[in-house]
Parts: sequence; C-alpha cells; structure tokens
Amino acid sequence: MPGTKWFASLLLALALICPLLAFAAPPVTTLRLRSTQSGVQVFNAGLGFRKGDVPGVPQLQLSDSQVLVKARWNDGSVKHAIASGQINLLAGQAINIAIDAVASSPVGIPLTAADIQTANPSAVVDLGAVGMVSLSNLLATPARTWISGPEMVEAHYRGSPNGNANFSVWFQVRYFKSGRLFVRVWIENGRLDLAASDRSYVPSVVIGGVPIFNNGGVALTHYAHTRWSQEAWIGTPSPVDADIDTDYLVRTRLLPNYMVNTPSEAALNGLTQTYVPFSSAGWTPQMGETGYQNQIGLLPLWDALYVTSHADPRARRAVLVNTQALSSYPIIWKDSVTLATPTPSGRPTWTVDGPNQGGATSIGAGPLAWEIAHHGSGGYLAYLISGDYYALETMADQAALCYLMNTSGNGSGSARLLTGQTRAVAWCLRTLSQYVALAPTGDSVADDYRALLASNISHWDGVVGTLGASGLGYFYEYNIDLYAPGTIAPWQQHFMMQSLGMGSDLEPLADMSAYVRVRIWLDQGAVGILGTSAGYCFNYASVYTAKISAGGNGDPASWYPTWAQVFAATHGSSPCGNTLLGSSGGAPASAYAGYWGNLLPAIAYAVDHHAAAADAAWQRLTGASNWPVIRNSGFNNVPNWGVEPRAGEDRIFTDSFESVAP
Repeated sequence: MPGTKWFASLLLALALICPLLAFAAPPVTTLRLRSTQSGVQVFNAGLGFRKGDVPGVPQLQLSDSQVLVKARWNDGSVKHAIASGQINLLAGQAINIAIDAVASSPVGIPLTAADIQTANPSAVVDLGAVGMVSLSNLLATPARTWISGPEMVEAHYRGSPNGNANFSVWFQVRYFKSGRLFVRVWIENGRLDLAASDRSYVPSVVIGGVPIFNNGGVALTHYAHTRWSQEAWIGTPSPVDADIDTDYLVRTRLLPNYMVNTPSEAALNGLTQTYVPFSSAGWTPQMGETGYQNQIGLLPLWDALYVTSHADPRARRAVLVNTQALSSYPIIWKDSVTLATPTPSGRPTWTVDGPNQGGATSIGAGPLAWEIAHHGSGGYLAYLISGDYYALETMADQAALCYLMNTSGNGSGSARLLTGQTRAVAWCLRTLSQYVALAPTGDSVADDYRALLASNISHWDGVVGTLGASGLGYFYEYNIDLYAPGTIAPWQQHFMMQSLGMGSDLEPLADMSAYVRVRIWLDQGAVGILGTSAGYCFNYASVYTAKISAGGNGDPASWYPTWAQVFAATHGSSPCGNTLLGSSGGAPASAYAGYWGNLLPAIAYAVDHHAAAADAAWQRLTGASNWPVIRNSGFNNVPNWGVEPRAGEDRIFTDSFESVAP
C-alpha cells in the first residue's frame, strides 16, 4: 500500500535525523519466572526457537543472566539454548522477561569447574555393601562441564563405589555466581557388556550435610539396568519455575499443534507430582499392555497437558518427575569402556542379549517392563524446557534401547534396520528424531544415533523410490497376515505418519531431502483413507483393520495401488456417508478418540506440509455430522491425540515441501 511505504520512509528519515527515534526490534518471545518464595532467586531454563528467529544468539532482557546456545537449525539459526541467571521475585507473582535476538553474546568471565571446587560442596552416597562415594574426592576431576557462563557453571562427577564395575554414582552440580549450589545424584546399575544383577541395600544420600534420602531405613532393591536419583539445594533453596511462552513454543514447530482446550482441575491434579525411586509414576507399569496408555503418542499425556495448560505448575512438575521415573525401567545399558550411552559404531553387533544376538521386544525390571512397541517419548519436552542434562541422557538411553532391542541380523552399527511391529518402528523413529534434533552440536553419542536415523531413512527412501509416484502411502508392514490374509491395522500406519510428520519439522538431519521424500509418501496414507466415494469413504477411516493386498505378500509393490481397491476389499459395496463410524480403542472419556484420534496428528501434519488434497480431506473429516461429538469427546483432559493443522503462516516452514498426488 502506498501509505504503508510512505510511513516506513518517514520512520527511516526520522531515525537518520535522530538516532534516538530509531525503533528496536520486538522481542522474539518471553520467559516466565515464578517462585513460591520471595527474594533473590536463581533459575535455569531451556529455550526453543523457531527456525530463522534468532540468527545470532538469544539474550534475556535481564542483567544477571546468560544464554548458551546448544543446537542450531540447518540454516544456522538457534534451535535450542539454555538460560541461567538470578532475579528478585515475589512469592506467587510471575514475571515475564523478554528474549531478544542479538548479534553476539554479552561479554563476561565464565565460571568453571574450578569455581565449584573452590566452593567445595559436599555430598555423600552410601549404598551399604555396594560401597560409598563422596563428591569431595571427585571435585578435582570433573567428568564433563555441561554449562559454563558468567552466571552459572554446571559440572558432572562420577565415582565407582568400591570399584564396582556395574555401578556408577554421578553428581550433577550447579554453582551460581551468588554462591547458590544445587546437587543431583543418580546411581546406575548395569552395563551393556557386563553381567548385571539386582542388588539390595539400605541407601543414604546426604547433600550439604543434610540427610536427603534413606528409603525409610529399609532395603531398596536396585534392579539391573535402572537408575534412581535424588536432589537438593545446599543452603537456601531456590524454587523457580522458568517457562518459555508455550504458544510461541508450539509455533516453533518443536511441539505438535494441540487443539485449544482447557484441562480440568481434576486432570491436572491427577498428574504425578513426586518422584519415588523405582515407581512407574504416570507410565504404564507393563508397557506391553493393549489399549490406551498415557505415554503413547508423539508426546505423553503430561507433556501434552503442559502445553495445553500453558505451563501449569502441576503439569510442569509431572513432566520432570516422569522423566526421572522412566529410568525405573531397564533403559540403562551404559558401555563399560566409555561409561556413556552405548553407540551403534562402538557396539556394532550388540543387542540386549549380547553380541550377534536376536534382540527382544520387551524387557523387565522387577514389576516394571519397557516394551518397544508401546514406549513413549521420554525426556524430550523436559530437556526442551529445562536444558537439564539428565533429561537429554534419558533420551539417549531410550534411543539406545531402540537399537539394542533390534536383532543384529538387521545389520551392524548405524546400518542396522529398525524393524518389528509397525508401531515399534514408528515410535523408534520418533524417539531417534526427537533426540538427535535437540542434542547439542558436537555430541558424539547423538552424532552416532543421527547416523543410525539417516541410515534408516535412507533405506525407506529407497523403498519409496521403487513404488512409483503414487500409492497407498504405506511402505512397511510388520505382519500383513496378522489379522487376516492381506490385512493390516491402519492406525499403526498412522503412528508412522505422525512420527515422521513431526520429525520432519524437527530437522534432525543435516540433509533432510530423503526424510522429506519419505514423509511426503506417508502423507498419501492420511489423505487417502479420508478420501471420497471415488476412493475410500472417509467416514470409515477409523476401521481397526483394512485389506491392502489380495494375498499375504509383505512387499509393498504387490499391495493395492489405489484406495478404491482397499475400500472394495475391506467394505465391499457399503455406501459412503457423512457420519464418522468406528469405536474408541479404549481412550478414556471418549467414544471415538481412539482410532480417530490416532489419525488426527497424521492428517494434521499432512495439511501443515501442504500435501496434495490434504486440506480437502481435513474439511471432509471436520465437516462430518458427528465431528463435534469427537471434537468434544475428552481432548481437553487427554490431549495426546488432539492435534490439528496450524493456521495461516504457521503452516509455512523454511524448507521446500513438494506435494505428491494421492
């Protein structure tokens, strides 16, 4: 508009005449700080940014603060950073701190592990007959420095009780320039390459001379391949919740676009608030159970509620508690050589059963069992919002288990193909993508799992490349004869579609071309099953099984090439309608959410990525006569599956996405 150009020219002229009139760029977003105590408090927070928003570095509009960049998008802009600092707060009153994009970090002398050594924090872990470890003996030799800036330094220290090769005691120490000290300890039992066993002992954790945990004076059974933790401030505690604006965080595309709903007080009050060693918290104790589970989906229930409740303190606490509780399951398989999460290149032939073995689908620790086809996202949101290394390592440990549970017959090292149930492949690709997308630049363990992800994506890209320009949008099925000859479960395919839909937004690989091609292929599945009477009648899209092949051939090249054939083989001459059919699959408080819910994230990401005919498919779904029943069937309290397309410019991403006709 001419008027707009005139006004812009006037502003420029005024700025040249009087620099004081120049307008500063608006802040990128805000960080909300709140505490239950009044006074000067210290904080630590993870910051996620939209691609292109912060070309240089982020900076808080707070003098006593630091922001360290950990990961960048492929265009070089900041993806994830960690902020630390101190601020004067009034109990119960939140303060929003603006975050700017600046050219370079503020100058300041960084604190180092030497400052922690000078502060001389004390912490002692006594595991009875297993042995005792004191932090004081380790301060001169930190295993790693995780954060180093003028406001805070965090270093990690490792000790072995009585030289026990299967046990490690870790101390995570944060030292702020004000002198505040935070210490977390975690105790691991189990190595990939050493025989591990359950151990029983009466534990004692003392931090800063104060007893923190002794399990009530009774023996604690420490199951093989698990870890437990405890934490405390030394001296005056500093309880601060630091949360980046959740609406902005969704717009970064690092999180799904959940439906706008308000969770009930009962839903938020029902979230686990307290960590107890070897409890399952919100996770399903036996993950292999069928039906609805809180953790299944792109993010688990508590993570989704954190987003939809705009960082309610109860949801925030549940995100962190459940991250700690996940290590109660047998996901700890550290390498005895590196003492870190094992890598495919470091253990190219290994599985949970040893080298050159067949792997497994489920593995137990006491009353709890981790299962590959039902495992949830663990540590992703916790790390995104907190920058906590413990959460990052939890992501790494789950990624490792996806590798180690797969048979060595599928290949060595990063060439190993992740197979098994269709949903197992889907959730492992989600787990890998989330982990390596946020992992810090230069992290050698993450780089190895990035190579594993790239190898798997390359394999599926090759499969897709043999199938021509169009098809059902499926490229893999675990057992095409599981239900009946030539019959599969579309809802498991929907897990694959949504996992790679979110994954392509996270940009986990330096070269995303193959990843995007695979995702484009999958988009056809979400669009096709929501088709018209000329293909597959959309109101049947929640069907539990569908026949995609005349026989039982697992080769996707032999499957029906059109959705019209799938409909005829599955439903015969059933008439189309405008009423959504099907049942729930066990989702609570919902007669529909189960299988319709499983489809929602898949079609939402297809719409976001401008897949051919995706908008029309979404309109058919939401234009159904009983769509309001589904929309209002409980997604406010169970938002896991309540994902919908983004609006307007938020659909546009800086990568180039091509559409493929269904």
